[in-house]
Amino acid sequence: MLIEHSTPQLMAVNFESPFQQVLQQQRPLLKSFNKAKKWQLWLSNRPMLKRSWVNSAGLDKHKVIHLTNLNSSNLVSTIEKALQSKTCSYVVACINDLNEQDKARLQQAVSLSDTCLLLVNDQQCEQLIQYH
Repeated sequence: MLIEHSTPQLMAVNFESPFQQVLQQQRPLLKSFNKAKKWQLWLSNRPMLKRSWVNSAGLDKHKVIHLTNLNSSNLVSTIEKALQSKTCSYVVACINDLNEQDKARLQQAVSLSDTCLLLVNDQQCEQLIQYH
């Protein structure tokens, strides 16, 4: 995590990856799931989770699985299977552009599972910040 600009009124934070942002912002939630005797599954199309982030978040590194190099079509199926297996306390998936059919599939799988699903959007381009 890099603080690019900081004043008493404004702090702009740049995360190295969407997963680092999830670890920082959802730390209490993830730590509560850490107590379960289930896996913690992180899915993405490229490597974007560092062991040091997992350690600093206080998660059990022996329960964390990070699968990479999944393309969009395989990613939805992998999420769906992980939810159906009920062996994960949560699944974090970095995915862009879900179509309505995929959203419905994932919603159905979540409703039948006791697993928490966090979907994060990975915009690899710079986003404009507008102030009003």
